[in-house]
Amino acid sequence: MPASGIAMGYYGGKGLPFFWTTIPGAATPNGSIAKNSFSIHKTLGTYGKYLIPIHMGGAVKHSVFGNGIWHRINPFSKPMH
Repeated sequence: MPASGIAMGYYGGKGLPFFWTTIPGAATPNGSIAKNSFSIHKTLGTYGKYLIPIHMGGAVKHSVFGNGIWHRINPFSKPMH
């Protein structure tokens, strides 16, 4: 998703907004690449809107059933042996 957003901004000619500044885009905008990047970006966003909550629900479900998943995904926890 980030790659498609970067390609969309870069090749669309508007540049990449980055906090308080804008990274300049391509000297010669390429509408074809920007349009394809927008299509991919929009599709990934639509699927992500559903898949991310389903994934989070699965993590909560496994936690409720007593599987120690949070220790495996937390980078600051102690290794389980």
